Amino acid sequence: MSLFEKIFQKAGKKIITIDGEYGSGANKIAKKVAEKLNYELYDEKLIELMSLEGKVKPDEIKKDDSFLQGTIYDLYRQNYSYSQEDIATNDAAFLLDSRTIREIAKNKKAIIFGKCGDFVLEDFPKLSVFIYASQEFKEERILNTYKVKEDKLQLKLERENNRRANHYGRNTGKVWGDRANYDLLINSSAFDFESVANLIVDMSQNKK
Repeated sequence: MSLFEKIFQKAGKKIITIDGEYGSGANKIAKKVAEKLNYELYDEKLIELMSLEGKVKPDEIKKDDSFLQGTIYDLYRQNYSYSQEDIATNDAAFLLDSRTIREIAKNKKAIIFGKCGDFVLEDFPKLSVFIYASQEFKEERILNTYKVKEDKLQLKLERENNRRANHYGRNTGKVWGDRANYDLLINSSAFDFESVANLIVDMSQNKK
């Protein structure tokens, strides 16, 4: 077996979850990492599509499913009075996506982008990464990459990052971007994306 094959085999044992701030370039970095490792990339839209195609009915989600331990059911027990119907209505999407993500992790060499992947796969061997950037960097990237009008920039930036933070907080009970939740936090405005991707690849190969 060649040195490259040995390295790839080692890296292939781990899933990588990547999340990040809007405008940080996290999605582009995730694509670069996937290309370098020859992994499949599963972003929010693809995971949602796979969940829909899986045709799992909300009422088939049971409170005793092992992968739901520590998820939203516990949060509900601590904070709310609820019925099964309430959970099916408000949280079926998260639970279905979680099931999809865990199935991917069992069967694929993959990058999971967003979707609370670090939390959903907390019992899987993996590298979890969060990408952030300076305000100036995010603003410039959003203007140039997403063609957002300058007078709409702040609203778009705040709205998207609030959406991500709220989704993460609601479904995990944790703080989005908190260093305690990830193995690696990287400031993408301090390095070029190629270097960031190389760092993630290196860390995935050497994580204990």
